[in-house]
Amino acid sequence: MAKGFYISKTLGILGILLGIAAVCTIIALSVVYAQEKNKNAENSATAPTSDPTSATTSTATTTPSVDESKPWNRYRLPTTLIPESYQVTLRPYLTPNEQGLYIFKGSSTVRFTCNNTTDVIIIHSKKLTYTPKGGHLVALRALGGPQAPAIVKTELVERTEYLVVHLQANLTKGNLYEMESEFQGELADDLAGFYRSEYMEGGIKKVVATTQMQAPDARKSFPCFDEPAMKAIFNITLIHPANFTALSNMLPKVSRPLQGDSSWTVTEFHPTPKMSTYLLAYIVSEFKSVKQDPPGKVQVWNWACLSWDGMGPGLRDHLRSSQYF
Repeated sequence: MAKGFYISKTLGILGILLGIAAVCTIIALSVVYAQEKNKNAENSATAPTSDPTSATTSTATTTPSVDESKPWNRYRLPTTLIPESYQVTLRPYLTPNEQGLYIFKGSSTVRFTCNNTTDVIIIHSKKLTYTPKGGHLVALRALGGPQAPAIVKTELVERTEYLVVHLQANLTKGNLYEMESEFQGELADDLAGFYRSEYMEGGIKKVVATTQMQAPDARKSFPCFDEPAMKAIFNITLIHPANFTALSNMLPKVSRPLQGDSSWTVTEFHPTPKMSTYLLAYIVSEFKSVKQDPPGKVQVWNWACLSWDGMGPGLRDHLRSSQYF
């Protein structure tokens, strides 16, 4: 009897049905693929062509150009003016105002020599609001020689942190001038310029007005030629609450009650040597001091809040070590 392979009738019918289903699926997928291909071809044909160069140009943002030929658009000061001295008076308010801000008010007179003829005064100023004088932010006068030229306009250039004074005519080379201003600034808690610091003592918040001028932040305290080479003499006066102490680079020259309000004290300090703006320092606080005079001519103080009891030992250690220098 011949050998062979046999399947049941039911299994054969099932195989035929599966084959027909597979063929139908292949045909359906082929039709869908062809339709999608034709649709994409039509879209490509009707879509407008774009120039890559023009597309890039249309989305690019244009940055306004800065005219670097103008001296107030440069970050370095011109050498046309050389500062000689400053008379600076500052009054910090150690309680917040109605807007919740701590502020200070001040006035400044800077004396400078005209090193080269110029019709513009450029001086650093940052985050200061000025009280106008005669319609301008500052007032200018000559010390001897011809009268100072009239001010055409004054402006603050935020990018380079300048106060710019445009004049009707040139300043005279070799002559001395003085420029006055009154201003207000925020006594912010930002560790820059004339700023606010806080500490707790006996569960009570204490506020200190102090300084950090290095490197470019003296301009945040008063208008100045704020570059290390622009050395000058500083005459500092601090108006402060009578129960607070005022300190600066130099010893106090005179201290008196503020006229009309004895709750404030006016402390005037001796002039500094000629020095850079970043070396200037002052502080208004409730700190107390411990003083001890070493054998030499140097006087040494420690200033700290009342609750800190480490001043004495620290001062003694300093005095012991200072004899070796």
